[in-house]
Amino acid sequence: MKRILSILIIAAFATTALAQSGINDALVQIEENNPTIKSLRAHFDYAKADARTDLAPPNPTIEGGRFPSVEGTGIKYAWGVSQNFEFPTVYAKRSKLAKVNDKFADAGYNAARQEVLLNAKHTILESIHTKCMLAEFRRREVFARNMLAIMQKKLDAGQSTIMDLNYAKLRVTEITQSMKDFEAQTDIMAKRISVLNGNLPITISDSVLILSPLPPKDSLMAQYIVNDPRRIALDYMVDMAQQNKQLVTHQGLPELSIGYESEKNDAEHFMGFRAGLSIPLWGNVGKSRAAKIKLNATQSEKQSQVELIQLEYDELYLKANSAKARLDELKQALADYNNLTLLRRSLESGQVSIINFFNEITFLYDITDRIMALELEYAKYYAELYRYEL
Repeated sequence: MKRILSILIIAAFATTALAQSGINDALVQIEENNPTIKSLRAHFDYAKADARTDLAPPNPTIEGGRFPSVEGTGIKYAWGVSQNFEFPTVYAKRSKLAKVNDKFADAGYNAARQEVLLNAKHTILESIHTKCMLAEFRRREVFARNMLAIMQKKLDAGQSTIMDLNYAKLRVTEITQSMKDFEAQTDIMAKRISVLNGNLPITISDSVLILSPLPPKDSLMAQYIVNDPRRIALDYMVDMAQQNKQLVTHQGLPELSIGYESEKNDAEHFMGFRAGLSIPLWGNVGKSRAAKIKLNATQSEKQSQVELIQLEYDELYLKANSAKARLDELKQALADYNNLTLLRRSLESGQVSIINFFNEITFLYDITDRIMALELEYAKYYAELYRYEL
């Protein structure tokens, strides 16, 4: 008996490992083909490119003109070329801000991408659950038809009534209808997964849900702090505000201007270089104050969002633990009180009526349905807690 139990445990573990691999393979395909993820990639690539549009000085300016004398016949010709520059450190600060923006955009993309993949994983888990329910109802239909055959034999032998036979037929019809509902739902879930995969067909070979145990909460939280892109994006958001404040400060330094000019009239020709320097008095005061306010607001927003994400993890962990505890309790109860074989023998021997038999069966089936629903619930919570791995 122990040897058989060990073999069953190893087989269950192997099946779980294969299921995990199958889900991951499907998610890899969805990440490659999902149109929303492609759109997100393009959006964040644009955000990174847009942040680098002001890294170079403005275009140089060339001016020229012909100026006839107001009195007389003389004409003056003039032309010049000029280039304006912000203070040299401004370009270094802009470059540093652009690099931080790249990291912020990458973290934002990863967070948005993981949201899409988490939804896809939930859909895959629901698909697996639906297939499990379909298989369960197919077993129930076979069992119900066997019971119907037994009732027919009992009726032929004069040991039962036509009412008992009709009741058994109604229960077979009820189970068959439920089975057809799950067949339709299986097709719907397959279509949803195909849409997530860019309308390309994808096969989910898994037949069981993954029910891995939860690690200690402190260990999970430590991994979240390091790996969750939502948290990482908040850090870069504050870093961007700090870099922007420094940039605005340096934009208050004098701006430079250099140029070359040439003027020529009938008598003389003048040409040479010129240079200019702006006087930083009040042109940057409003921007500097706004940058300080933005930094303070961003730091407050980060703190608020970190607390919300932390609360989300706390709630998910509690819900997952609760679902797992209820699941284990129901599984144990079903194992202790599953009298299906005894009920069948009692029905065959006439010790129990067909109505009481199916009432007891329905009770056992209700517990089984609740167990399978809790398995899906727990698997979804687990997927959300480990969303940063997607």
